[in-house]
Amino acid sequence: MLGLPLALTITGSAFAGEADQWLERMADALSQTDYQGTLVYLDGSRMETLKVYRSAQDSRERLVVLTGAHREIVRDGDTLICIGAGDPTVAYEGSPLARWEETVNAAQSGMLSEYELVLGDSERVAGYDTQVLALRPHDALRYGYRLWLESETGLPLRIVLEDGDNGKQPLEQLMFTEVQVGVTPAAGDLRPSIPDFNRHYSLGSPTAGAVDVAWSVKNVPAGFVLRSQRHTDAGDHLVYSDGLASVSVYVEPHAGKAQKSSASRAGAVHARAFALGDRRVFVIGKVPAATIERFARGVVAADPR
Repeated sequence: MLGLPLALTITGSAFAGEADQWLERMADALSQTDYQGTLVYLDGSRMETLKVYRSAQDSRERLVVLTGAHREIVRDGDTLICIGAGDPTVAYEGSPLARWEETVNAAQSGMLSEYELVLGDSERVAGYDTQVLALRPHDALRYGYRLWLESETGLPLRIVLEDGDNGKQPLEQLMFTEVQVGVTPAAGDLRPSIPDFNRHYSLGSPTAGAVDVAWSVKNVPAGFVLRSQRHTDAGDHLVYSDGLASVSVYVEPHAGKAQKSSASRAGAVHARAFALGDRRVFVIGKVPAATIERFARGVVAADPR
């Protein structure tokens, strides 16, 4: 009888270690693997089809939206070239590389303490064998994820965002319908369709040690830490992250008449806007509404000007 709990403990630890190894394999795949393919992105009732080209050696990637208005994102190192309508940051989230490189780095530095890594079954995606890896949150203040990692490389071929507090209901899904793993795209497929287009953005982030930020958030949920902050003439911007989920807090001067408090939702993204003295506060993130409310209640002036 004494041997059974010990055996279960050893087995559980072994599975946890294997899950960590799959996360490390995904990190290698995201930084080293070339590929090209077609993605389907599903957000509630909205569905988009995207073409993705990735050259790891050159740190170049091109994402083309095939449905609706023409939109195109080219990543060249730390620079984004954006063509068409829509917010570039939101559009670029269609790529598996957009956020998971940072998540893997966070996991390796111990930042995913509020999630449990769990290995699932082996399944087929886009003709490839994959290993399912789940990231289950420890509370209802963040969403969970399931990843389908290609068996040979660890490249994510399908990603599902789940509401763990609502029977693991899928909130967003991203999946390759066809993909060539290990194939380097042609040079022309990595270039923007409009070569002289001048709408460029930098992916560089401000540091957490930035000066002149006069606002902070007290009593943030467990696991969330301040990752960056910035002060401009338009106001202050703070970003908190638990290594997977992130919340942005904007504190700006009122532009004219003060607006009433409001809450909104677009798919898995929740937002809250309200007045705080002579400032307007806007809190937004791909987290449950309760998390946004928690951040909104905690906004305080750290060093009033």
